[in-house]
Amino acid sequence: MYSDPALIRKNFVKLSLSDREADLINAFCAYSGEQKATFLRDLILRKAEEVLHVGNSVAGGNGMRDANQFLSAA
Repeated sequence: MYSDPALIRKNFVKLSLSDREADLINAFCAYSGEQKATFLRDLILRKAEEVLHVGNSVAGGNGMRDANQFLSAA
């Protein structure tokens, strides 16, 4: 069914935000038309990529393969 079952998103994270934080995210999503979950996932992955010095974009393309190689080498 899936070309790579490892890419299925099945892990969930609970995130608590203050009213101000939630308002900021809601305002951004209303302005951009992007879904909250997508925006936050991309933001988190970009930050992780920056901190871990993973090449390319983890959120898409070869970046996911680079991130998996990085994590399996750790």
